[in-house]
Amino acid sequence: MTKSVTRLFEHFQPDNYQLHLLPDADAMKFSGSVTITGKKIGRPSERITFHQKGLKITAATIVKQDKKGNQEFTVSRINNQASFDEVRLHAGQQLYPGNYVITMEFEGVITKPMHGIYPCFFKQDGVEKKLIATQFESHHSREAFPCIDEPEAKATFDLTLTSPVGLTAIANTPVATQVEQDGALVTSFETTPKMSTYLLAFIYGEMRYLEATTSNGVLVRTYATPDNVQHTQHALNVAVKVLEFFDDYFGIAYPLPKLDMAALPDFSAGAMENWGLVTYREVAMLLDENHGTIESRQYIAVVVAHELSHQWFGNLVTMKWWDDLWLNESFANLMEYRAVDAIYPEWHIWEHFISQEMGAAKRRDSLEDVQSIQTKVNHPDEISSIFDPSIVYAKGGTVLHMLMHYIGEEAFRTGLKAYFQQHRYGNTQAADLWSAFSASSGQDIADFMDKWVTTSGYPIVSIDWKPGSKTASLTQKRFLSDPNATPDARAPWQVPLAATLPIADPLLSNLSQTITVATSANKALLLNHDGHSYYLPHYQQAEHLSQITTAISNGQVDTIDRLLLLDNYTMLQRGGYASLTELLDLLTAYEGEQSESVWGTIVLPIAETRKLIEGDEVSEAKLEALIASLTAPLVETLGWDDAPDESAETLRLRGLVISLAAGAKVPAVLEEGQRRFADFTQPGDLSPSTRSVVYFIGARHGSAADFDKLLALHNASTSADDRDELAGALTSAKDPARYEGVIAMLTGNDIRRQDLMHWFVYLLRNRYSRTAAWEWLTSHWDWIEAEYSSDKSYSYFARYGGSIFSHPAELAKFQTFFGPKKSVVALNRDIALGEQEIASRIAWRERNEAPVKAWLAKH
Repeated sequence: MTKSVTRLFEHFQPDNYQLHLLPDADAMKFSGSVTITGKKIGRPSERITFHQKGLKITAATIVKQDKKGNQEFTVSRINNQASFDEVRLHAGQQLYPGNYVITMEFEGVITKPMHGIYPCFFKQDGVEKKLIATQFESHHSREAFPCIDEPEAKATFDLTLTSPVGLTAIANTPVATQVEQDGALVTSFETTPKMSTYLLAFIYGEMRYLEATTSNGVLVRTYATPDNVQHTQHALNVAVKVLEFFDDYFGIAYPLPKLDMAALPDFSAGAMENWGLVTYREVAMLLDENHGTIESRQYIAVVVAHELSHQWFGNLVTMKWWDDLWLNESFANLMEYRAVDAIYPEWHIWEHFISQEMGAAKRRDSLEDVQSIQTKVNHPDEISSIFDPSIVYAKGGTVLHMLMHYIGEEAFRTGLKAYFQQHRYGNTQAADLWSAFSASSGQDIADFMDKWVTTSGYPIVSIDWKPGSKTASLTQKRFLSDPNATPDARAPWQVPLAATLPIADPLLSNLSQTITVATSANKALLLNHDGHSYYLPHYQQAEHLSQITTAISNGQVDTIDRLLLLDNYTMLQRGGYASLTELLDLLTAYEGEQSESVWGTIVLPIAETRKLIEGDEVSEAKLEALIASLTAPLVETLGWDDAPDESAETLRLRGLVISLAAGAKVPAVLEEGQRRFADFTQPGDLSPSTRSVVYFIGARHGSAADFDKLLALHNASTSADDRDELAGALTSAKDPARYEGVIAMLTGNDIRRQDLMHWFVYLLRNRYSRTAAWEWLTSHWDWIEAEYSSDKSYSYFARYGGSIFSHPAELAKFQTFFGPKKSVVALNRDIALGEQEIASRIAWRERNEAPVKAWLAKH
């Protein structure tokens, strides 16, 4: 039977849940009761239906409330519809619209997949222990209690939790009462704000906390297992500053008296914005202040800011249905950077936004059948599949960044304040947001933004202009990374050109357009200046591109524009508008480059070249010599050791360039790395910025004993950050015995389930272990299905498989394995896109492989 989405909210609208849960961690099961007060609407019927999944409803009552008094109905049948995730309570007579109180008792199972109610395992003093936690987004509340499990079905919650005495219990709101009863701890929490079911959360277990208070009196606590709580200080500091920033920026104060954040040993997503109780992977919240990397410090700040922005976007105001998920995630993607930039301006975090978020969006969004930001959800299993990080998060954040600069931040902020004021504790659609921005800016924002949000793809804007000319001809069309694909006929985007020189019409609204340019003898004409728009500029005239590269060489182009030129031309050569050799030629303008963000894009043409020449030893030696010459000055200047007062950019740049040199087998770098590897005992012995390089050198170039040293460190470590860093090294092994041993670990107990995807992707990207990693995937699919089919990461196995291959034989084996699985709704989208991505990469290889090898032979 084909499932489709049934909107239960259209039949019953809850107001309040009185929920009592009694988990039994030892038996891995739970029981509970829920009293739901709400309104039945629509036509009379003989039943009331709620969502449930995997629950056994053991008893139920239905009471209708009206002015004449309460009328109780006998529940004649409890019909669990497992195929529809529903329970239907049949009354045996007509139930008319009105106010009802429904009570149900139920039983369920605590399962290891990290959703619903689930366990988190950790060791303390060598003893195995567990926390019990929840993860209800997107539609997993129904696994914990019967409910209307839809975003629009907002209600208040009164949660009572029965847990073992002596353990900490926390939930969305502060504790109202807590008593010992019959040898257990019974905790009742204060009533929540009106909110969606997916935001309800609780945790109990052995935890400790640090705390601080914001200037507005909100108590902020950071929870972790006892051995890790000291590592939550950075997250606590960030949370306090971010809450204070958003209180001011949005003009509405955070509405709860407390905010708890908890680092969970087992957690599938990066973090979850449960109102008042935000949960995180440990790696996204814990920082060793003495030995943590700058990358970890920045990552934690960005993730915390993302989740706290959700306390407004998503929690206070929530999308009506999952097709407007972007109203939550796209805004959080943008605002995480806005907040971090306000708190740590010295980090220049917008450079990372442009290179990472916009870069990821452009790559994914160049595929022919990629989803749009706003995507229809027609099947329950599609709900999890729409959380595409490159589209709903990155592209959505990028087009909102474009809108912010198009109307100005003052109008943008005024619109947000009005939006929150009008819709707080309610649900919205895109039109509500566009209305607020139209009012604040005096422009028709729905007309401007609709195409960006409701259709996939983005434009390439070709500019025909020569320096000194007063006019330029522009054309736009959809950019596709596969030149063999046919762009669909569609209306033009409204494209803010964001030029470095004054132009008469800053908005490209037609498929072709002539613009007037105010020329300057001292300034180059670049489009999409500072990444304030979302498109690919294509400079058609050689003189125009030469003007730009000369300006770069002369230090006249700012950081974001320098990195964007390389990033854009990486995409242009993918789509057949330029060649990879042209991209390599651009690197000559970047001699002496000092920006880490720009170096992050210099890596792109190097990585593209490396993919094309795999196995060609002569070409590889040429490329390694090129990398050595590019990195040598910085390797010598920066050295291997971190200094206390160094900037974030210096720390990141050191790690990046030495990593590049190590990957190119620069003898002096390998020798120094091996010396450091021999001398270190614990991760803290090494400088944080170059520690991962030392690990890599030991794993790739060291002895079997060196590899075993890393493996032992990984298996003994309780630090999620250290384990992830060590995983990157262990999966880089060249020797078959080593990487086959790592692959054997994938189904064992030394790799947490949420970390397996990192290991698998690292192994696929390693040219030496790629075939073995693919064979593991195909031979262990039944295990993967059992462990991950209900998780958002399930489709990533297809996604990352499609992101690596570039040969016809690889496309054939991808299709042979995944083709029969297209009927699986959760996999279909990523399988189709994987096929398109491989096909485009095959065409790219055919165009560029021979010219690149010839180019290397001459350099």
